[in-house]
Amino acid sequence: MELHRVAEHLAIETDDVLATLPLVAANAKLTDRLFEQLVDLLLEGLVLDLRSALAAGDLSIAEYGTKLGDLAAQCRAVGLLARV
Repeated sequence: MELHRVAEHLAIETDDVLATLPLVAANAKLTDRLFEQLVDLLLEGLVLDLRSALAAGDLSIAEYGTKLGDLAAQCRAVGLLARV
């Protein structure tokens, strides 16, 4: 996986969602779906940032695991991630 390519793709998708939101503001169903997609993209960006820091040597594998676990706990606390 090339992290730079994934980051570029993520940025493009995020820009597309942000540009589309004003166009569908009158449609609550579409707006809700786009906000869900935006949250997913932002979370994916956070995970990608952690992965990039690990790959760059800025985080140890233990720190990476801890930060990823903390992020998961925060997501669960606000209902963004369900326990499986």
